[in-house]
Amino acid sequence: MPFINIKVLKGTLSEEKKKEMILRVTETVAEIEARPLPKEKLMPYSWCVIEEVDMQNWGVGGQPVTPEMLKALMKGKT
Repeated sequence: MPFINIKVLKGTLSEEKKKEMILRVTETVAEIEARPLPKEKLMPYSWCVIEEVDMQNWGVGGQPVTPEMLKALMKGKT
């Protein structure tokens, strides 16, 4: 029984995107772990948690993440 833990920056995902992420990640993990059985056998027993982390508690490359850094990352300018 898989337990999937996803950490994201707080406020970066809408409720709709969280629902989609939970479904798609769970399907993928269940598909891999359940082989050769169908993923549907494992999906009801798969847990997925999305934890939202405050920006000031997240660092990249030894530096705290800033809104400017996040915008640059999203634009591919790092």
